[in-house]
Amino acid sequence: MWMKFFAALTLLFAHGNVAAAQNEALPEPALEKIAEGVWIHKSYGMAGKWGKVLSQGLVVKNDGGVFLVDTAWNDADTEKLLKLIEAETGELPKAAIVTHAHADKMGGMGALHAHDIKTFAHAFSNEDAPARGLAPATTGLSLSENAADASLGDGLTILYPGAGHTRDNTVVYYAPAKVAFAGCLIRPGEAKDMGNTADGDVGHWAQAVRNVADAFPDAEIVIPSHGPMGGRELLDHTIELAEAAAAQ
Repeated sequence: MWMKFFAALTLLFAHGNVAAAQNEALPEPALEKIAEGVWIHKSYGMAGKWGKVLSQGLVVKNDGGVFLVDTAWNDADTEKLLKLIEAETGELPKAAIVTHAHADKMGGMGALHAHDIKTFAHAFSNEDAPARGLAPATTGLSLSENAADASLGDGLTILYPGAGHTRDNTVVYYAPAKVAFAGCLIRPGEAKDMGNTADGDVGHWAQAVRNVADAFPDAEIVIPSHGPMGGRELLDHTIELAEAAAAQ
């Protein structure tokens, strides 16, 4: 009896915490400079049972211009993000790549297109976007597993490591700063599980991360979508979690 009571009480508090989070004002988008010409952008959205969720992307400025990796959660916050980028760098992005077709990555495509910013995504992302209420990118990239694309130029490489968090998850590597933005494919250091696997391929997830590690052996900074950046230990951590999940 007491066990059932405490279980019900725990569930009540959990629902209460989510409800309280839903009533809180979400923080405004922000930029964090991590290297010369490189920033992490941060925005927040509500995500079901997880409540308030931080999502991160990347901004790079080099001789070729400003490049954006992923949008904020929606058009309004992406518009705010663009203003921050323009204030920080002196210009708007010339192009953007989105890493998969979820709202925390593609929710602000309308804002980018309103500014005539060229957008790129895996062809799978463009296929999946409309069914999820998301606008496709202007350019779809047909990449097979382990295929890379350097069409953005200036040290930026887009890699499709195969399915993991989603069938379309891509990774962006910026060689001059040795930064790999791995998005939702990579779990943050404090993660104890795989997070959102609703559209995932848990059986292939570990191999996808190994493909990232092999493709970018010089990467020193690894950035996940939903937690602090780290080093290559985040790759190993995600592989360990993915293998455990696949074995269940």
